[in-house]
Parts: sequence; structure tokens; C-alpha cells
Amino acid sequence: MFGRIFYIINKIKLKIYDLFFWKLKHSKNFISINNPTIQYNIIPIINFENDDKWQFSHQNTKLISYTGEKNLTQNKEYPLIESWLSFKNETLAPNQYFLSEQLKYLKSNLDKKEKIISNELFVLPYYTSVFGHFVGDLLGSILYYLEYKIKNSKLFLVTPSKEWDSFFEKLYPTKVQIVKPNYLLEYNVVFEKSFILPRVNTVQNYILANNILNNYLDNTIHNEDKIFLTSKRNERIENIDEVILLLKKKGFKIIDPRDKEILELLQIIKSCKILICEKASIINNVHLCRVKPYYIFSSNNEAIDDKKKFTYAGIYKSFHKGLYIDILCDNYSNKINLKPYKNKISVDLKYLDKLF
Repeated sequence: MFGRIFYIINKIKLKIYDLFFWKLKHSKNFISINNPTIQYNIIPIINFENDDKWQFSHQNTKLISYTGEKNLTQNKEYPLIESWLSFKNETLAPNQYFLSEQLKYLKSNLDKKEKIISNELFVLPYYTSVFGHFVGDLLGSILYYLEYKIKNSKLFLVTPSKEWDSFFEKLYPTKVQIVKPNYLLEYNVVFEKSFILPRVNTVQNYILANNILNNYLDNTIHNEDKIFLTSKRNERIENIDEVILLLKKKGFKIIDPRDKEILELLQIIKSCKILICEKASIINNVHLCRVKPYYIFSSNNEAIDDKKKFTYAGIYKSFHKGLYIDILCDNYSNKINLKPYKNKISVDLKYLDKLF
């Protein structure tokens, strides 16, 4: 009672100060500075310290998935998809930047054939088979739920590749029910008994993934290796063949992440002496485990210059600011890609030769 009265008195005092001492206004500002050139994102942090008190009940939900037309031809089993969980005819997104696009795709996929799953399952509000966003937006929470929350049931799961399928089936054989992305493009999945787990923000995802994955990694091997992590595509680096040839002469091992099992790949990335990496989503492999400095082939004029870009992809690279070193490269053409980290570059071989 007295606490409530004290609270009201303080509110009245603040109002009086606002009226008579108008030269000072004390306001809420998330970064404590008013500067429109500084981009930031307000994101929720979930309290996992009290997750033993979380309560769930069975919910009837539907998973609706979509892709762009160009993604259908890249990989028949693992096309690039997004999937949203509908509960009481509502899907939930973490920000406002892509709502109209997402809603358009969701509406166009509402009338697909349905597959009903009647067994009890844990589900996420959102899934994707896009590697960068799977790692950045989902992986940490998935690992946490499988390690600590799911006991006697399973987690419904979609991954970017067969290697990631194998990773989860090997570590959590009794805790996952995995379907391939192409299945979700054909059917909307109805869960008759689903427990809806919360979506975790990007920063917390990376912290959780790093904490959990490092329990499985050893820092005492590959310490003398020099590694170039690359997809070997000239869509990323125009003179990739010449870059590979030069780095091989310098004693570098050339590794395409798609050729390695997940834990083996992360082990190499974590412990190798020198690491060079392409830009774009391939760097997300590095974010999961690397604590030593490393190099990135980067475009010299590719800017994250608005909140939408920062939310979409720029936030990932920010996690390792102070750890990575950019090797700045010229764009191969004047055509600028509007998506972050997608500009095709050409590496200066003379500079690279002197650097290593």
C-alpha cells in the first residue's frame, strides 16, 4: 500500500519538474545518444536462467513455407526456404522490415496440401534452410533446446544440408524429427500437439551456439595449419583460381565447407594458425567457434548503410569486429548488388603475395 503511494508521489514530482524545470528533460534512449548516423537494433534477450519455469500446453499449429523461383533449381532436396508457424491464423516476425514481402508469400502458399503430424513435438516459430540465416537466427537456440530443454519428446527440424542433418542426427539421435526443405514446399504441415518454443534473437543465438559447440571442439590440433575457406566460385571472387594457386604456393590448405563434416570443419576453423575467408554467408562458419584473428576478402565500397541491411545480414559481421582483418578488394564490375556482402570482387594478387 505504502509502496504504491510512494510511487504515485514520485510520479507527481516528476510531472512538476517537467513543468517548472523544462530546460532539463530526462528521456529513455536505448543507446544513450541522439545521433542518427549510428545504426542499432533493439532486440529482446530471453532469460534462460528461469527456463525451468516455462510452461507449455499442446497447440494446434500449421507450418507454411515458401521460396523464390530461382531457388528451386539450385538444390532439389534443399532449396532455400522460409517457414513460418501459424497459431490461431497468426505468424510472428521479429522486425518490421520485410513484413509485406513475407505476408505476400505466406498468402500465396496457404492452400497447399496438408500433412498432419499427430505425435507430440516441440516446434519453432520460424525455420529457414538459408545457411547464413539458419546459423545466425536459429542454430544457437536449437542447440540450447536440444541440450537442456527437450527430454522426452522431439524437436521438429529443417536444416540447410545433408551435412547439417547428419550433425543433428549424430549428436541428438532421439531428440530430432528432421524433414527436408523440398517436403515443406510441397506440403503445409499441421501439428496437432505442438509445444511452441520462443524465437531467440541473433546475438543470443551466436553466443549460445559458440558456448555449446566449443564443448565439442579441441583447441590443440591444426595449430600450424594455414587455411583458405572458400566456396571456389567466381561469382564471389572473379580471379578465384589465381588466388587459390597463389595461396597453395604459400602453404595454405584450400577448404570448401561443403566438403567437411560440421564438427571437423569447426575444429579446423577454431584452431588453425592463419585463416582467410571469403565474405558473405560462409563467414558464419567462422563466427561459430573462432577466437583467434583472421582475414576476410572484402569489397572496398560495400556499406551497411541502413537499418534494413543491418538487420538482414550486417549484424552478423558486427559480432567479430576487432577480431577480423579486412583485405579490401576492388569490385569486379560497376554493378552494385543491393544485398549485403554480395558484390563480386577481384583480389590484388601482388598485395596478397606481400601480405603472406
